[in-house]
Amino acid sequence: MINVLGGIGLFLLGMTMLTNGLKELAGDALKKWLNRFTGGTISSVLSGALMTMLVQSSTATTLITIGFVSAGLLTFVQSIGVIIGANIGSTSTGWIISLIGFKINMQTMSLPFIALGVFVQLLAPRDYKAIGGLFTGFGLLFLGIDILQGGMAAVQDKIPFDAFDANSISGKLILIVLGLVMTVIMQASSAAIAATLTALYAGAIDFEQAAYLVIGQNIGTTATALFAAIGASTAAKRTAATHVLFNVVTAIIVTLGATFIFTFTEFITKSINGSFDETLGIAIFHTLFSVIGAIIFMPFVRLFAKLIERMIPEKGNHLTRNLDDSVTKLPGVAVEVSFNTLQEITKELTTVLIALIRGKKRTAEIENQLTQIDDAIEKTRLFMDAIQSSSKKERSKHIALLHALDHLYRLSKALRVQSPNTFQLQDALTQQWLEVLEKVLVIIDEDERLPEIANLLEATSSEMATVRRDKRNAYFEHTVENVVELEIAASKVEALLWIDGLVYHYWRTTARLAEYQTFTKKGRHTETEKAHTATAE
Repeated sequence: MINVLGGIGLFLLGMTMLTNGLKELAGDALKKWLNRFTGGTISSVLSGALMTMLVQSSTATTLITIGFVSAGLLTFVQSIGVIIGANIGSTSTGWIISLIGFKINMQTMSLPFIALGVFVQLLAPRDYKAIGGLFTGFGLLFLGIDILQGGMAAVQDKIPFDAFDANSISGKLILIVLGLVMTVIMQASSAAIAATLTALYAGAIDFEQAAYLVIGQNIGTTATALFAAIGASTAAKRTAATHVLFNVVTAIIVTLGATFIFTFTEFITKSINGSFDETLGIAIFHTLFSVIGAIIFMPFVRLFAKLIERMIPEKGNHLTRNLDDSVTKLPGVAVEVSFNTLQEITKELTTVLIALIRGKKRTAEIENQLTQIDDAIEKTRLFMDAIQSSSKKERSKHIALLHALDHLYRLSKALRVQSPNTFQLQDALTQQWLEVLEKVLVIIDEDERLPEIANLLEATSSEMATVRRDKRNAYFEHTVENVVELEIAASKVEALLWIDGLVYHYWRTTARLAEYQTFTKKGRHTETEKAHTATAE
């Protein structure tokens, strides 16, 4: 039994290292690829399947999908296709184990991979350490299977598998529940499948018992998504619900039609192998399970999406609806989610400022908007603090957004401390600047015009700073000459300083968001632009 547990542990460790290495090496490429090739339902399904085969983790694909929905790069309908595809792609682990795992000496193959991987992790430069994790994970994965094989052979007589008769209804249900529990405990369907295939190879269970265990394991794999959805964003909850409904409904259909599917599986296996190989048969059965589900669900994806959206409506602060803590594990996606959230906060602040300029007073609605903005800024700060950007490009984008967040905080603070009399105490020139500012802010909703807006605000801020210096001195001169009372002059100076700060922080916010767009489009920034930005701060 110790060997069985140890083998499962090594398999899980290897799978985790392999998945993390693949995600780190191909993270940005996967992001661009998924964004490019995920369109209609069929392409979404294919994208989800291929991505899961590549990273060997349907959970990783699910997290990336949640991030893309949050970032607005995928619609919820497209994400359903990706989730369906991820279920198909997750069956690749069974194929690898059945075609390779039982055909060669696991220990002979695994140890060189582990040695090579560890040396790369210890000696290679930082950018190449992920390759070492990939090799080490691959080696540990197959070493775990080797130990698991030996353990299963030793314990098969001690576990009463014969008591779970796959021909009876109660036996089928027990096997399905066992498969579900296995996956929940291991927190990885791939490890549960590996244990099932190993038990089948060792003769501890027969083909039909293994098949019903696999049905349960497909239901159990949704547990990870369910756990991740607790307290998470609406996008995460909807994705988890999609995963659960798809797998449970498919499991019911496959269980009811099991006899026909077993016959079809045997036919396909013999066509591929020449004879019926039970371990290969389970890999084929697992794939058929997900393909049948895809065929059933794909024509009704839009109706399915509407059902999920009704079941889980949008709640809470609309500005932070996309901030999901699980997405922070994917830095490239998390940074993009942060960018979109900061844009939403900027637009909301724009609405508040325009309302103040036009109405010249603070209303209950404006106070409520400011409260939501303050809450959103704090939540975004916590979300961005959890992001661990690895590549130089991602760090640069991350830093640009942190600057934008800081300026948004100062903007919100300025609006909070703004004197109620600020707009009543403006002279003609100050009012002129406010009108210019209003015109600039009206077009801030057009994302592609961020660089243009930043340039306009920069010019406005520069002119405002000059006016502020000149007018401030003039106001106090008028006081000395007894033209204006000191209290009125001080109020006008306060209004000038407030507007000057407002324009400055708006300029810097939009400039930093535009800088992020430049990094995203070009992937680099010139040293001149960096020097200019540093000077401006």
